[in-house]
Amino acid sequence: MGGDSAESKEVRVTKDMALSHADFFRILPGLLDGEAYEIDGNKVRVARGPGQIEIRLSPEGHRQMAALRLPRTQIELRFRSCSLQAVETFLADFDLRYRRGGG
Repeated sequence: MGGDSAESKEVRVTKDMALSHADFFRILPGLLDGEAYEIDGNKVRVARGPGQIEIRLSPEGHRQMAALRLPRTQIELRFRSCSLQAVETFLADFDLRYRRGGG
């Protein structure tokens, strides 16, 4: 196996979200749909086939918009030894699960 295959590289995606840590961890089981995962502080690790997904949460902050104060968390998703298709599928499900209503 060559070291340049798509599956051997790490893919990192960062999202700046209006989300508290409590909300993140409340929604997480639905995202993983029964899949085993490990929580270590503000990190979550998921073994997926030969690969691994690691989710890191920044310290929780806030975003102020006039009189409105929203939670703010930067989330970094790291995909190791995952196919590009697996990364895209996970990110689509992540965005769907963590989407906030608005209009």
